[in-house]
Amino acid sequence: MAESEQQLHFLDYWRVISSRKEVVIAVALLVVITGIVITYSMPRVFMASAVIRVQEESPDVDVFSPDRSRYDPLFLRTQFELIQSRPIVEEMVRRRGLDTKLAEAYGFEHMGPRMLEQAVSIMSGSMRVQQYRDTNLIEIQVLLSEPEGQAPVEAAEAANMIYEVYREYMERTSRQATEQALDALYESLQEQERRLAAAEAEVDRIRREYEIDVISMRGDSGASLDKMTLTMLEELRVRTRQMVAEQEARYNLVQSLEDDRLIESAQYLVNDRSIPQLVYEKRRAEVDLSQLEESYGPNHPDVVRVKRAIRAIDANIQDALGGLKTGVLAEYEQAQAKLEIINAELEERRAREREAEASKYREFAQAVDARDHIKNIRDALEMRYYQEQIQLRIPKTTVTLVSPARPPAATNFVSPNFTLNIILSIMLGLGAGVGLAYFVEYLDTSVKTIDDVERSMGVPVLGVIPQKVIPLSDSHANPAHAEAYRILRTNIQFSLKFKEGKTLCFTSGSMGEGKSLTLFNLGFIMAQLGDRTLVVDSDLHRPRQHRMFNVKNELGLAQVLVGEKTTEDVIQKSVHPNLDFMPSGKLESGVHGLLDVARVRALIKELGPKYDRILFDAPPVIGVSDASVLTREVDGVMLLIQHRKYPKAVSERAKGILENMGVNIVGVVLNNINISRDQGYYYYQQYYYQSHYVNKPRKG
Repeated sequence: MAESEQQLHFLDYWRVISSRKEVVIAVALLVVITGIVITYSMPRVFMASAVIRVQEESPDVDVFSPDRSRYDPLFLRTQFELIQSRPIVEEMVRRRGLDTKLAEAYGFEHMGPRMLEQAVSIMSGSMRVQQYRDTNLIEIQVLLSEPEGQAPVEAAEAANMIYEVYREYMERTSRQATEQALDALYESLQEQERRLAAAEAEVDRIRREYEIDVISMRGDSGASLDKMTLTMLEELRVRTRQMVAEQEARYNLVQSLEDDRLIESAQYLVNDRSIPQLVYEKRRAEVDLSQLEESYGPNHPDVVRVKRAIRAIDANIQDALGGLKTGVLAEYEQAQAKLEIINAELEERRAREREAEASKYREFAQAVDARDHIKNIRDALEMRYYQEQIQLRIPKTTVTLVSPARPPAATNFVSPNFTLNIILSIMLGLGAGVGLAYFVEYLDTSVKTIDDVERSMGVPVLGVIPQKVIPLSDSHANPAHAEAYRILRTNIQFSLKFKEGKTLCFTSGSMGEGKSLTLFNLGFIMAQLGDRTLVVDSDLHRPRQHRMFNVKNELGLAQVLVGEKTTEDVIQKSVHPNLDFMPSGKLESGVHGLLDVARVRALIKELGPKYDRILFDAPPVIGVSDASVLTREVDGVMLLIQHRKYPKAVSERAKGILENMGVNIVGVVLNNINISRDQGYYYYQQYYYQSHYVNKPRKG
């Protein structure tokens, strides 16, 4: 049962498409033709691409610090954004002169100085930069449709120029940063040179003032063990003071640096690789978080887990920084304590030596110590300065062109894609056509199916009449159409509502629904099958039957009703056996009010014994009062509804009027069905009503 209902539901949808196939085809063709026209009128877009290799800055030969390179997981993402940044694109536009070329192609020469800005905007929108997964290769794509005829060449040249500008930018920024650092280092070196010169001058002044012979003094110092010890302590103190100065400088530097700078410098300040390892883990987690946030939402479990891991790493970094500061302070304090011990020892030694040495040597030794301390600092700065100068002269390869861009062929454009556009046009056209068909079907409130009639009106459909039916008496009539009327006769004959009735009236809700032709052909079929049949044209306002019988409409029902003629005078024998005809007739005074209950009842009583079937062609129920008189006196009424002509409300109103008058509605005839589209109506009606009426046992 469920399978049957599902199949019927699908067929209902297919029926809509089949009945509106002209709309579907027309809309689909219109959309496809429009898509083809638009596709062929679209400008041809050409793409050229250059592949470059980008790596972190490092000298080709690292002389002094071969182990100082470190991995930055955000480096490639940063370069990805730099390549398509406005300064790079603007410089490329300037060098290629694209502001003038694009202004001529797009027609914005009048913008003056703003031509460059407009050209940069166009080129920014024409660039595509993508990174090859798990590599340090980046592809630069440029898509251009203008200037016409030059677009392939300009696209290739622009992609290559982007590489040139970006490479120069990277080299320039790197050199500028190194040169600024060297300038600062040179200033510090000059400051130490000045301090050293002042210290040397002070040593010379003291030596001249006290006339100290440095050579003899140094020679005498070897004669005494105490003097040798004192000399060793002096040397040790100098080294310790240097160490204290270094520890102090490192401690002050650690205290002055922000956390971010301290993290970057931790590896160089202390021999501890734990902080760089934590930073590396954090950056890798941040890269993972960025990828997860692009793929999932902020509340995804993986995103929450990575955020929690980053917070834990941050906490570990802060703990490590705290430990670094504590360790530097401890080393500084340890050096100071060591210096204090050495100073104490030295002072003790000196106290013993003061008795043997004059006070002039003490001042001289202090000056020498100060000079040596400054000289050591100067030497360290000088060494670092010259190392960096040498390193600056060594070539650095950061950006390499792997595959230069080449102009595509004139036929090798990337847009428009004719095949894809035509396929999309076909799909869009069919979708729009089907959608419009369903929309029109939704707006159409007319009768469409047998189920529409039976569901909304509660009256069975006894006949389904196809389109293009003409009177069956015509030699050009389609013999296949007669089957529909045979089925209608059978269904009427076995209808429980009609039973042994003879008189049957045909009416409709409104004009032009085909009741006269349907009645004539039904009477013709009944006569062929042996029923003595009389067709009465009781539509006194718009008679039609006399034209199908091909007779004059001078005398007929009107004359009988006014008493001018008898039924024998107006009934005409047709050329078809068993088929007689009573025209409507004409009166000069008009036909209004001729149909009343008594006259109609007397007429039916008189004609009943003479015929097996009497068919009355009545006017429409709505708007004409004659139908209400006639339909109450006959044995049954057939309501004719034209397929897809009037809204269902018209037929429902007609049925309501008939029911209010107490009329016996035998059934409905659905007229003007397009059998080529709706073959299912015919066979469904035939099967349904034969099984419903023929096979159903009668009561009594």
